[in-house]
Amino acid sequence: MTLTPRPFQRRFLRAALAPSVRTAALSLPRGNGKTTLGAYLVTRALTPGDPLHVPGTESLAVAASFDQARLLFRMVRTAFAEHPEYRFSDSGNRIHAIHVPTSTSFRLMGSNAKRAMGLVNVPLVIADEPGAWEVAAGELMYGALETALAKPDSPLRVIYIGTIAPSAPGGWWPRLVSRGSRRSTHVTLLQGDPERWDKWPEIRRCNPLVSVSADFRRRLLEERDEAREDPAAKARFLSYRLNLPTADESTVLLTVDDWKRVIARPVPERTGRPIVGIDLGAGRAWSAAVAVYRNGRVEALAVAPGIPDLAAQEKRDRVPPGTYARLAASGALCVADGLRVQPPAQLWRAVRAAWGRPDVVICDRFRLGELQDAVAGAVPVVPRVSRWSEAAADIRALRKAALDGNLAVEPGSRSLLAASIAVARVVTDDQGSTRLSKRGTNNEARDDVAAALVLAAGALSRAPAPRKLRSALA
Repeated sequence: MTLTPRPFQRRFLRAALAPSVRTAALSLPRGNGKTTLGAYLVTRALTPGDPLHVPGTESLAVAASFDQARLLFRMVRTAFAEHPEYRFSDSGNRIHAIHVPTSTSFRLMGSNAKRAMGLVNVPLVIADEPGAWEVAAGELMYGALETALAKPDSPLRVIYIGTIAPSAPGGWWPRLVSRGSRRSTHVTLLQGDPERWDKWPEIRRCNPLVSVSADFRRRLLEERDEAREDPAAKARFLSYRLNLPTADESTVLLTVDDWKRVIARPVPERTGRPIVGIDLGAGRAWSAAVAVYRNGRVEALAVAPGIPDLAAQEKRDRVPPGTYARLAASGALCVADGLRVQPPAQLWRAVRAAWGRPDVVICDRFRLGELQDAVAGAVPVVPRVSRWSEAAADIRALRKAALDGNLAVEPGSRSLLAASIAVARVVTDDQGSTRLSKRGTNNEARDDVAAALVLAAGALSRAPAPRKLRSALA
């Protein structure tokens, strides 16, 4: 595979790679080849004879998480697939490529500033989607890179490539972009005019890859039409398609239209073993489990405390009388009779009764030991670190599966999921990462099922594709 930059990318590179430039930033809407451009720069750094190739050095790419970084790495690996002098390593905590004859290497790393301290003999750093870095870690990483640039005789050049939105104006990444080109910094900013946000010429200007992809053009027009009718969709469109940060970025987990898509799709039959996301509650919270099958089928169940009773819980949570009673009558909601805290073992028994043996269970770290005791080694229990970047990746995976994927909720689980998604609140940090946040005080909202859905959808997006079995007679 040959990575060839488009004309607008070549214009940016001419300025970004000028001898006097040490820091460069390209900010443009999503879907316009930012990761591909990063991969192109990495291949140049690993190609002997290229001006970016410095023998015996190690270049870096920084991303919000390893999951995000692997897309860039796969492009680099594919580009060198037929060249035997390259070696590649992709493990749980290390992603690495090396040109063996010259000992010139490239490494991918998450936005952990501790690993960036003391950068030595690093000629190039590619910062992929810096707006998605964690708030604290992102600020620290930026500071570490700036410090490395200031070292005497440092060969380092840093190139940031990403969308501003939905970062808050006060973040380091929007500040860097808004200051524009100055001294040893070059900035290319492609951003729409908010007064002409729904005009096709303006959309086309901000999304240069529409000239090479008819499907991308169709997708943009569809999103534009949705944005004209839905304020939440408009905020998303401005943020991601016109690179305009919006103060009214949607706080809902799924829009009404996305939910309608999910329940309108035909629900496939159960196939294989599901990935199960579990959110364990305590006190006033429920415990919930959501099963997502590889074919997109989604099922959900929950366990509520028995004390207080469901009528009192409805009053406390300010939902219409009978809402929880109807969920219990449908079988989607179980009650831990006589208990103020529902035991994980009861939820696990409900999971096994409903779905058999899952492929894997994904949970947060809260009450992890109790869940592991309940499962007793029957299936792998994988705790999900709930930092901003990981939470944002899981939420993006759910939204993508709802919008463009095959996610389909079976009828018996729709009321339970709808009730939870309706009260799930999404908050956004200064760098554009998102996570679920409880509404009000004392866990008023029943977003527990939505939290389990986010965990399961995120895990499904990271799961490797099933291997095809070859016949022995083939």
